[in-house]
Amino acid sequence: MISVVIPTHNRADLLPRAIKSVQAQTYTDLEILIVSDGSEDNTQEVVEELAKDDNRIKFIEYFPARGGNVARNTGIENASGEYVAFLDDDDEFMPEKLEKQMAVMKSDPQIGLVYTGVKVIYANEGVEYASVPKATGDLSSEILLDNIIGTTSTVMARKELLLQAGGFDVQLRALQDFDLWIRICQLCKVGFVPEEMINYYNYTGTKQVSALTNKYIESFAYINKKYNDMLNALPKEKQREKKYNEYMLLGNKAMRNGDGKLARRFIKAALREIKSKKAIAYYLLSFCSYKTVLKLRSCF
Repeated sequence: MISVVIPTHNRADLLPRAIKSVQAQTYTDLEILIVSDGSEDNTQEVVEELAKDDNRIKFIEYFPARGGNVARNTGIENASGEYVAFLDDDDEFMPEKLEKQMAVMKSDPQIGLVYTGVKVIYANEGVEYASVPKATGDLSSEILLDNIIGTTSTVMARKELLLQAGGFDVQLRALQDFDLWIRICQLCKVGFVPEEMINYYNYTGTKQVSALTNKYIESFAYINKKYNDMLNALPKEKQREKKYNEYMLLGNKAMRNGDGKLARRFIKAALREIKSKKAIAYYLLSFCSYKTVLKLRSCF
């Protein structure tokens, strides 16, 4: 019923944790598709060892590396299941994730995507906090304003809808999940599991895509052009809210990269759209270390 797609690139050290978290699922009618995006480490040997006692594991590899979007699309195309769930190679599922998502999916035939809550873990800083879903139903307009669904690791969707939506846009270097959710939300209703069902790991000080501000700036520009007609059709106050959310995210990324000056530029732009206590607080926090920002965020 469910194909779990795990894209990976030279993460043989982290990959077993992700795979084992799928093997431990209470919902067992599944396959595990490991898609190696040009890995040059011992990824294949690691997967083969875990597959010895589990014939649900299937390994796909290609060379050279073509990026996470191509890897996920390759997984979707090769999926045997009616539903596809995604898991990044450095994240992990909680044991009941797929079972609870399937229950929500089966509760309403109009639901085509189900996401879950997340425990966000900053491994280097020893900081973690929860992000719990709030939006459900017809999100076709609301998703334009912000990525309220979140990271790919939380999502399970009907394979036919992923194909109908066109899969992940290979032109995007960041925000590829946000872009795909926009398209899928035009096709179906969305459900959620209101619990933390994945551990989502962040590693500051690495070249993880979410740590590169410029990729986000470029990707927002690309998405805004791509959905220009839909965005222009929104009421003016919603257009301001969309711009506010965009500037706040860019400000946060700049803070993460240690560029307080750039962060303040984006936060000022956000304040020009919407005056908020959150934006003012982020402006003040931009003078502090990102670890301080994370610790304060984990308190709320």
